Amino acid sequence: MKFGFIFSAVSALLLVTACNFNNDNRKSFDDVVKYNDFIVDHINALDSAYILALATDNGIDVCMKKCDSLVGLCDQTAMDFKGIQPYEGDSSLTMQALAYTQFMKNNGEKEIKKLLKLIEKYEKASIEEQEAMVDEVQTSAENIDKNYEIEIGKVDKVQKKFSAKHNYTVIK
Repeated sequence: MKFGFIFSAVSALLLVTACNFNNDNRKSFDDVVKYNDFIVDHINALDSAYILALATDNGIDVCMKKCDSLVGLCDQTAMDFKGIQPYEGDSSLTMQALAYTQFMKNNGEKEIKKLLKLIEKYEKASIEEQEAMVDEVQTSAENIDKNYEIEIGKVDKVQKKFSAKHNYTVIK
């Protein structure tokens, strides 16, 4: 009987120790502001790449290459986000940032390139053809902007909830 009790106690101790041992090799943050800033810095880099991909004054070919750079940056950013632990068990900000990263990747692969090809076609068209295309170009650009605002708004909303929960102030 004594042996059974000792065995049970040792088993329970080993189980508790194993459960408390953190095998998670992902980057962790002890400071919520550093966690937030890590995510925000990545989002700001995506936003900068996004703006460059749409800077048509540099030429459509340059913009197409910038789209490819945006896609590559999105892949790296997704890996970086997947490489961090939730802050105090809360992964809401990271998960929304990952969703935003996927949105930006889709923009770089598809939507922006579609708009750039349309602009290139528009620039090569006759005046009559341009008049017929102007609404299509404007609608495409407006949709890209509208969808961007929706997605960045989702990040902002989650960040506000996250900051309230973890007691820090977001400064814009």
